[in-house]
Amino acid sequence: MAFITRVFFWGYALMLVGIGVSGTLIAPWELRTVFDLPIDTLAAPAAATLLNQCRFLKAIELSFGLFCVTYRGDIFHIGVAHRLFLIGVFSGVAARFTSWIVDGRPHTAFVAFTVLEATTGLLVWFSVASVSKADI
Repeated sequence: MAFITRVFFWGYALMLVGIGVSGTLIAPWELRTVFDLPIDTLAAPAAATLLNQCRFLKAIELSFGLFCVTYRGDIFHIGVAHRLFLIGVFSGVAARFTSWIVDGRPHTAFVAFTVLEATTGLLVWFSVASVSKADI
């Protein structure tokens, strides 16, 4: 179980870093290709604002990924880093799930991301909880 937990954790952390870096650099391409959003048809201020926000959100993904990599040891022990990791993961899952309910079903890839992210959070949570109970 520990091996699977680490695989999910590293997959999640490296995905955040990779998507964060690439997204800040290729935001127009991502919006057109991944989200099928024709930003070229938007008025210049609207396109600039959307790209600005997209790059900002990708930088936040990068930051959380770097947090995961930097504090990987602390994330697997009860403490502040562990709680922040779980808050970050489950906040993202809650946002995706809420959007699914309110806005409709997203593309299958994003449903998969929701499941993988929730699984990662649960695996880390149970991994740390089981170690903590063993220590008692």
